[in-house]
Amino acid sequence: MYIPDSLQLFIKWIQVFDIRILQTVEDVEKKFILPMFQHLGYPDSYRQCKYALTNNLDNPAKQLKNAQIYFATDDVIQQNVSTSLVIVIYLSPNTQSFSEAINQAKFYSNYLKPLILLITNGYSLKIFKCFPYHREELIFDSIIDTLRNKQVAENIYYQLNFDSLRKTNKTTLKNFSYTEFSNIEKYLSRHTEFGKILEKSEFEPCLLKTGHHLIVVKPKVLIECNLPQAFGKGDCVIQFSSIILRRLKICLTHPQILGQLITGLYTKPEWGCRRFLKQIDADIFEASLGQTTVILSELEAADLCLCIDAICQEYKKRIIEFEDNLETWDFKFVEFSDVRGFHLFSIDVKLWKIMHNFMKKFNYAQGKSEWHLFDQGNISIRISRGIRDHTFIVPRLSNSYSAFSNNQVDIFYEINDIHIATLERSNLNSWQEDIGIRGTWTAKYTKTWLIEKFIPKVINYYSQEFQVLEFDLDKNILNYQSQHTIIKEMNEIKDLLPYLRDIQVWLQKYIENIAASSLKQYYQVFTDLVRNTDSAIAGLDYITMNLQKIIWKLPSAEISKEEIWNFNDIIYCLDTQVAKINNCQYESSSQADLITRVFIWIIDNGKINHSQGQLNAAKQALLPLWEQCRFEMRHVYPHRQ
Repeated sequence: MYIPDSLQLFIKWIQVFDIRILQTVEDVEKKFILPMFQHLGYPDSYRQCKYALTNNLDNPAKQLKNAQIYFATDDVIQQNVSTSLVIVIYLSPNTQSFSEAINQAKFYSNYLKPLILLITNGYSLKIFKCFPYHREELIFDSIIDTLRNKQVAENIYYQLNFDSLRKTNKTTLKNFSYTEFSNIEKYLSRHTEFGKILEKSEFEPCLLKTGHHLIVVKPKVLIECNLPQAFGKGDCVIQFSSIILRRLKICLTHPQILGQLITGLYTKPEWGCRRFLKQIDADIFEASLGQTTVILSELEAADLCLCIDAICQEYKKRIIEFEDNLETWDFKFVEFSDVRGFHLFSIDVKLWKIMHNFMKKFNYAQGKSEWHLFDQGNISIRISRGIRDHTFIVPRLSNSYSAFSNNQVDIFYEINDIHIATLERSNLNSWQEDIGIRGTWTAKYTKTWLIEKFIPKVINYYSQEFQVLEFDLDKNILNYQSQHTIIKEMNEIKDLLPYLRDIQVWLQKYIENIAASSLKQYYQVFTDLVRNTDSAIAGLDYITMNLQKIIWKLPSAEISKEEIWNFNDIIYCLDTQVAKINNCQYESSSQADLITRVFIWIIDNGKINHSQGQLNAAKQALLPLWEQCRFEMRHVYPHRQ
């Protein structure tokens, strides 16, 4: 068996080490600790002998004195709780009791959370392995001379060496292997008395929903969630009923829920469709939840997925309903200076100044005309009829490059939490009931009202004073229009292209597998749509290149890469993919990306003989997939790291 040179050097050094040279505490540090960790591969620049905690430790007994702390980096700024590896406490050779030093080390480890605690007086050595949320495990407790045994020294080397520790995931709970734990649990469950105890430890399944609070419970997992309100932020706490994870509470923020949990819903753990879950053995899974990684059994992973499905379905539903109700999908979401809103359009600063003058002159408290609607706040401008608010807009001098240069003002539709909270406390069943031109305006209506009614009114009102014609100012409105024809209004096959390109970009970024149920109709309908394409289509080599990448992964395919040379072969390949996806549970997102690229090229460059029924079927198949794409590109991907 190959033995690394560094291991051989460590064994050679420890076998000839003479403990008689250690007379003082300084000797223990300089003649034993530092050389040992050098042989374990730790660079000197990766350690600190003095490390100040951010917490104010008033108790002198808790101050860590004779210590070396090793980190995974030599960047002093980055030497913190995330990168700490080993805390070493060295004592005088005359020290008989380690209890005080052990208590100090454990106290310090609460703040630095290292992987290893090592305490020694140069003659005796105690090594503890640390685990998040669990007690330390004593892995070595003996005299130094014990390390002269090659097998013992080898074991210590592999547990302490620098390369091994710095690759360890500090958030993974592995204080004993999952196989050991699983065997213990199976052994106990076979005994009637212990089996009943284990059964009682499981949660009682239920689903409780009160307002914006949702609790979903399965036998092995409980998730308590604060759902997002009006495009606000939610959060959740995950708990487990198993013996090993019982006291663990994992808190996830709004970005973590969206970035980690909300994709791959209603898929089985072993399909590889969920970003947070990875199968590491036949019935063992690794779940990355927020900043914590846990090892789960097949049943625990299944219950976790069921809970997440229920929570995230409602979470996603809340966000989609908000965007649907306030018609915000076509506008870019932005956050700045405690403002959350949507970019409606941009205008020249000269136009904004006269708009603002008009708003100040027609304050709603100073008159009763139809234009006395405005109230200037600290940042936003309220458009209101006294007690009934319609909308809130926020102007901001733009930093973007455009035809207006630095003289551009961006107009935003603000999400006003106070307004929505007021509606929720009213007699309405929900704030959505107030949406309409007599109540809360949508983003789409607000934009239309500003451009078609308010700005023409302002221009007309000030036309003589400023001696400027309407068409001059109209040029100073930068109005961003969607490039997408509404799916229901499509009459041309090329109108599908913007949607297909959105889906292709989404699939290219997806990484995980995607449920086959999401793609079956899409594959079938679009293959039928392009089936009757003129065989003289340009760019056959581009289509072939994309399909070959799929065939390379299917060695048993009846058609080889060399045989794709005409359009009939291309249709055969597409039909093969349709048959394949109808007989599987999930599809590689990279293959779905390649198929979509083929559809885009054929529709964009080919002469396709299709019926109205085929186009309608394509529109129907495209809509749910594109809506999933739109949601994830807008709400999920920005929160992924």
